[in-house]
Amino acid sequence: MAARRLNRESVDGPELVLAQGPMPTSRLGSEVTDEATLLDGYEAHLRLLENRPKTTADTYRSHLKGFLCYLATAHPSVTLSGVTPFHVRAWLLHEATRGIEAVTRSNDLFALRSFYRFLIAEGLSEENPASLVTLPSPIRPRVEFYSDAEADAIIEWAAAQPGLRWQVGRVLLLTFRYSGLRMRELVNLRTEEVDFEARRISLVGKGRKPRVVPIPHLLADVLREYLDEVRPSLPKSAYLFANPRGNRSLRGRYGPRALYNLVLEAGTSAGVAGRHFPHRWRHSYATSLVRRGEDIHVVQRLMGHSNIATTTRYLHLSDADLLAAIDRAFPEAEFGARAIERGA
Repeated sequence: MAARRLNRESVDGPELVLAQGPMPTSRLGSEVTDEATLLDGYEAHLRLLENRPKTTADTYRSHLKGFLCYLATAHPSVTLSGVTPFHVRAWLLHEATRGIEAVTRSNDLFALRSFYRFLIAEGLSEENPASLVTLPSPIRPRVEFYSDAEADAIIEWAAAQPGLRWQVGRVLLLTFRYSGLRMRELVNLRTEEVDFEARRISLVGKGRKPRVVPIPHLLADVLREYLDEVRPSLPKSAYLFANPRGNRSLRGRYGPRALYNLVLEAGTSAGVAGRHFPHRWRHSYATSLVRRGEDIHVVQRLMGHSNIATTTRYLHLSDADLLAAIDRAFPEAEFGARAIERGA
């Protein structure tokens, strides 16, 4: 059965819809009837075989829809199996002229490479045109973090607010600060996953990787108080943090948007400069550990990173931090003692 190509409407809408007219290709198997089916298969491949989270699968699919939109408009006669590195470069140049940032264009390319690896594995393409295209490494903007004073100011502001929402909000912020959990790890954290006796959280993190997060004494005390005094007033739920305003579809827990709004409101109202979002707390956690002298490999384990290069992106050390490190390595007293020895 002949496959069909997409038109502009098919990729701009919520679902992929077939354009009228066949896509002349001999490389799409007879079991594949259209590109919507193909993208559904690719998404299932990412989720089930590569253990990618739904957010990653959705993002990659979005990038691919952008490519299909460009292909249907700029090169309507070109099939998926007929794409060459020229078409890939032309698309990336088109994205650049639209003002799409370099980081996003790199993600465009990663998604397209991944998609063609899937096509090759399924016998639906012989080559990966995106693998022959390279882009300069984008300059990633430096993500802000909270100093200890800024973090204290935000949590103190939350503690001073009346009402059940900020009783929970204060504990959420403290958990961010002293655990380094990702936003989705925090909203999906179940009460049964917190072991107070062992002072640890056992969860399945990014990429469906199980990991254990130790809980400092300070946070353990806060969480016990929360469960004893605040949690009984919240909607019944298996999740540790129940949203006082939660709806039934979220089964009582915080949704990502609700948590983002809470972090934004607390940071802005406390008068702390910069952008406020949950992941900024994760950067603060890693930087705080390094500033307190923890080994980078320990920080890597605590953050749940497979690659230490990922951990280094979370470290924000000022010139004062670097100067203090040099002074610890080469203390003035030691230098003075050696100078006296030479004089003797």
